[in-house]
Amino acid sequence: MRTTAVVLTILMAGIANAREPIQHPVSVALGPKAYRDGDVIQITNVISTSDRLEQGDTVTVTGRVRLDSADDAKLCFYLTQTKGDGLEETDATQEVNVKHGVSDFEVTTTIKHLGVLHLSLYRTTTGKPFGGVYFGTSDQMKSLSDASVRHYLQD
Repeated sequence: MRTTAVVLTILMAGIANAREPIQHPVSVALGPKAYRDGDVIQITNVISTSDRLEQGDTVTVTGRVRLDSADDAKLCFYLTQTKGDGLEETDATQEVNVKHGVSDFEVTTTIKHLGVLHLSLYRTTTGKPFGGVYFGTSDQMKSLSDASVRHYLQD
């Protein structure tokens, strides 16, 4: 009987430690952005495990996207690395399919590398980006003050 109680206690402690990290609202600054006519990504809420938005943090973004320039697109929550090899692992919670018109969205990622966060629209036919916005802490956005996002508008 005592062995069962010990095993049960260990099991319950493991379950308690396996909970999702606690996220809280954070303020973000917007950085470089570019959209085609009629398209826009609006961030309405950002929650994170810390307000630093750095490696190890889990971040969830909710908002609304208006897509006028295409019938459909993939809205992705990615990180542009500022140090590293540029390779980034992704999972299903970072991407949502959107249709022409207005859609609400929620995307989540855990930051695995040094870099800056962005929400971008990608063509479903070619995978090429055609609009997006960078966001993060004020200091992160200052580091992007000279960055260009013209590639969003090139075909």
